[in-house]
Amino acid sequence: MTDLSPCGEIVRKGDPVRFRTALFAPPDAREGLFALYAFNLEIAKIAPLVSEPMIGEIRLQWWRDTLDMIGEGRVRSHEVVQPLAAVIGATNLPRAPFDALIDARAHDLAPIFPAQSADLTTYLRDTAGSLALLAMRAMGGEADTVALDAGQGIGTARYLAALPVLAGQGGRPLPGEIDWRAVREGKADPAFAQTISDMAAQGRAAIARARKTRSTLPPATSPAFMEVAAADRALAAIAQGPATLAALAEPAASLFRANFSTLWRSITRRW
Repeated sequence: MTDLSPCGEIVRKGDPVRFRTALFAPPDAREGLFALYAFNLEIAKIAPLVSEPMIGEIRLQWWRDTLDMIGEGRVRSHEVVQPLAAVIGATNLPRAPFDALIDARAHDLAPIFPAQSADLTTYLRDTAGSLALLAMRAMGGEADTVALDAGQGIGTARYLAALPVLAGQGGRPLPGEIDWRAVREGKADPAFAQTISDMAAQGRAAIARARKTRSTLPPATSPAFMEVAAADRALAAIAQGPATLAALAEPAASLFRANFSTLWRSITRRW
C-alpha cells in the first residue's frame, strides 16, 4: 500500500472497519471518504477527552465555525479540515448532515443520555446515519433515506458493541429502569435484556428498509455501505445471545472483521 494521507492514517488507527471499506473506493473518492471518516473521529473523540461539558461545547462550536468558513471559501490550516473542504467542494455536500452529526455528539457531554428510546434512535440516525449519507453523497448517490436507514443499522450494532465500555465508565447508556449495578456485575436484568432485544430488532428493521430500496443507488456507492452486512450479522447474534455485557462484546470481536465478506460484497456490489 502506498503512503497514506493524514486522514487515511487517522481512519486506519481510529476506525479500522471504515478504513477497510474505503479502500474499495476509487482513489479520488477514497480520499474524500477518509476526510469524512476522519472528521467523524474528530467529533466523536471530544467528549471522552474533555474534563468539563463546556469545553466540549467549545470544541464542537469550533467545528461549526470551521464549516461556516468552508462555506465562505476560507479553509483553516488543519490536517482534517483541508481535505474535508476539498470533498465538500468537489461533491457539493449538504451542510445539514454535518450539523446533525455535531449536534448529536453534544449529547455525549450530557451526564444522563438517552432518556427515552426515541432519543437514542434519533442519535443513531444523526451520527452513523448522517455519516453514511455524506459518504453516499460523496460517491454520487442521492438516496438519503436509504443511507439514513443503513446508517441507523450500522450505528445500532456499533453502539451495542460499545456498551461494555460505556457502562464500565459509570454511565447509563440505555434508557429505561435498568439495574446497572446488576448488569455491571454480569447478572441478568429483564429491562436490560428487553432493551437490547428491541434495539437489535430496530437496527435490523432499518437495514431491511435500506436493502429494500437500495436499487436506487448507483453501484459506485457500495463502499459506503459495506459495513451493513457485518452489522446485520452482529445484530442477529446479539438478539440470539444472552443479554450480558460480556456477550455483547463477542459480535464486535468476530463479525466486524469480515474481510472476505467485505471483499466479496465489493465485487458483487451487494450489501
